[in-house]
Amino acid sequence: MTLLRLSPLVQRIQANSPYIDIYTNASTSPLRSRSSEKHATLTLSHAHPEPKRWENAGGWGARHINDKAPFNLWDENKREYRMPTGNELKWLRVNFGDGQIGMSGWYLWIETAKPPQPVPLTVGCMPVMFIGIGEEHHEPIPQCLYPSPRIGDPCPTVRWAKMEFPTKEQNAAILTALQPLASVREIIYMPHWTIVELEYGDGRHYEPRSLPGTVAGRTTLYHHAEARFYKSMKNMTRARRIDPAQHPPMNLGPMPQDAHNYLRQTSHLSPGCRLEYGFGMTGSHVEGINAATSAGVKLRRVDGQEVLTASHHGFLISSEVYHPFAGEDKIGDIIDTRPQLDIALVRLTPTASAKFTNTCYFQAETPRTLLRGSEIIQGSWSEVDGMSSGLVTLLTYGRRFLKPKRPAGHPEIDFREWQSYSVDAIFGAVNNTICEGMCGAPIVQCEAGGVGGFFHLSDGVNCFTAHLDDLVAEGWEVA
Repeated sequence: MTLLRLSPLVQRIQANSPYIDIYTNASTSPLRSRSSEKHATLTLSHAHPEPKRWENAGGWGARHINDKAPFNLWDENKREYRMPTGNELKWLRVNFGDGQIGMSGWYLWIETAKPPQPVPLTVGCMPVMFIGIGEEHHEPIPQCLYPSPRIGDPCPTVRWAKMEFPTKEQNAAILTALQPLASVREIIYMPHWTIVELEYGDGRHYEPRSLPGTVAGRTTLYHHAEARFYKSMKNMTRARRIDPAQHPPMNLGPMPQDAHNYLRQTSHLSPGCRLEYGFGMTGSHVEGINAATSAGVKLRRVDGQEVLTASHHGFLISSEVYHPFAGEDKIGDIIDTRPQLDIALVRLTPTASAKFTNTCYFQAETPRTLLRGSEIIQGSWSEVDGMSSGLVTLLTYGRRFLKPKRPAGHPEIDFREWQSYSVDAIFGAVNNTICEGMCGAPIVQCEAGGVGGFFHLSDGVNCFTAHLDDLVAEGWEVA
């Protein structure tokens, strides 16, 4: 069965902008209905399942249900996307207008005054972003002048397949090769190039064209500033005019959040429900609506212990977990935390435990298993359905390895132990306020229901998801 959101505003939020609405006129499924408030029942049988939203969503070359292009821009043998041909460009003009069309190595961007309805997330099996006429569009490229093509590759024997990620061992080899040349605090592997973020304020100085422009056979760029590079990546796509907090036709006012009590009003609690901390029984919703986060998944360990995951940073001042508001129904207590993953483990009350099920995740794919970072494929699509966002789609296109912080005087951690994250592009109506409420919700792969992480760090355009290798190693599984 599928649990419907009782909040019609949250369910409709993706329709706010014609540039990102993947549902308009998509009447093939009752989940796409704009009148959820009229539904007499809260669950829908899977006896007549909705059409699959994706074909081959586990990597590059996937086709979205709204992608009607009569061609395929992905070459599986060469493992690369190609530019549209003359006739294909004519098809794009007929369907999307005469605005500019641009292509990165892994996505299209199309200027149009009349975006298609419903919006496809791919065109010709290539990820696509629609923008308004004249909107700026920027690639995530660092501006430092450090790379030089004349400096030899310090890691010439390390190679991996095109449009894929390196292994942890390959990443360690690259960082080892760079160690004599530069102080690295972070490295990001994009589809076609590598971004090396250098330590800032450590006294080291780098001259222009003083670092290798090719590392492990890949173009390598450098970022050297106090602010992290990911904070500049928010400029890579759509203008803020699609922000649902600011623009019609919905005129929602403050960002809507799903504040319904599913414990009392339905037969199930599920991932994506609203959670709040208990603090003096005053109700954190009174202090500010953004105090709430989203429920994760119910896990079971090999010893039989069961817990619910929640956002660690959402419960820093209290271990009591409530749904939907503090002071209403207490559903559990935090018994353990994984701060490096932004995960808190919640022991549910008997009532909440009996009602919580992972088999319902609103409009998103059902979570079935936990994934290690090595099992997350570049170019794969996932879904998240937070209590403030409704269904949002993510594309994994980058991998980030971050140097853990160490106290002064302590030895550095081995490169193989650097913290690893997925870098996902967000397709949906989100801003910082919406993203805060999404924190804790599981990110579930469309292909097979694998949970690649829990929504956490985001700038509204990209999110950075800590890998779950530690939880898997501890014996936790989706219950």
